Amino acid sequence: MQAEPSSPDGGAIAESFRRRVDDEVERELAARRDQVATLAPEALALIDEIARLFRAGGKRLRPLFCFWGHLGGGGVDGPEIVRAGAGVEVLHVSALMHDDVMDRAHLRRGAPPSFRLLAGPGADRESFGQAAAILAGDLAHALADELLTECGFAPERVVRAFGHFHEMRVQAVSGQFLDLVSARERIGYDPSAGAARARRVAGLKSGSYSVTGPLLVGATLAGAPPEVLNGLAAYGRPLGEAFQLRDDVLGTFGDPAVTGKDRDTDILEGKHTMLVAKSRELGDDSARRVLDERLGRRDLPAEEIEEVRTIMRVSGALESTLELVRELAELATAQLAQVPLAPAASAALAELADQVAFRDE
Repeated sequence: MQAEPSSPDGGAIAESFRRRVDDEVERELAARRDQVATLAPEALALIDEIARLFRAGGKRLRPLFCFWGHLGGGGVDGPEIVRAGAGVEVLHVSALMHDDVMDRAHLRRGAPPSFRLLAGPGADRESFGQAAAILAGDLAHALADELLTECGFAPERVVRAFGHFHEMRVQAVSGQFLDLVSARERIGYDPSAGAARARRVAGLKSGSYSVTGPLLVGATLAGAPPEVLNGLAAYGRPLGEAFQLRDDVLGTFGDPAVTGKDRDTDILEGKHTMLVAKSRELGDDSARRVLDERLGRRDLPAEEIEEVRTIMRVSGALESTLELVRELAELATAQLAQVPLAPAASAALAELADQVAFRDE
């Protein structure tokens, strides 16, 4: 069930916040560019790549969760929460750079990913590009820390908020590694356990990092009471899982011209997504054999990739996954109704739940 759109004022406030976050990130990058130029001019390529990827797109959903968590927790709009939101977004840039190296991706935000753009000439270009992208991601990570720790709120609130910032990163790394292990060892391909493993990956990879963590960072910076923090977490957990499951669907069935990402990568890498788990659970023996033979084969021809997608559709795996996304979004919205928030924040978070569940990019 889709939420009613928030008020025009709420939409205008959110758009203003997005612009101010972008401006804050640009200021931070300019300052760090000057610093890096004095240390090692050659390393300016790393700053420039962070800037390129940041400017290339993105919906700024994570800063918005931080912002509305802050206002919902009793905070006010101002430069401090803008800077904190900028930190959340730069952390996302860092994660994208590292994620693309692990996935050996070909497309990110409509262009080659950072490790391919940084490769340069030479026989060692692949390993050089990967190393450079890892360093660029590390640098973005450091900038994210700086933006949050120096956002201007009372130090005791920043310390508590940084605890949530730390937790969201630990969970994201744990989920990412579980994703790698599942693809490598085919753990979770057992139809009786596959869906549970896929949900665990989705919850860890995105539940805290994309939704719950930013919400709690913003609300903690506002000094929100425990009942608000707990309520926002109860809203964020199912929505974060829905976020990742929807992302997996778009990663296999989305339009690359809209998503800016290659839609074959998850199949070629053998990612154990909910689509795979449900295809094995709902498909017949023939479908399972095809999945066993083709998932994770990087030399898979285009027509065989399409056959995998067909299995996901015909078996009912695609519709089953989309239905789970809808159920999780509805659960999040129901949890949100129990949280004592200002009406504007509650309406905005309900609309964000809709955007997460029904987005096309």
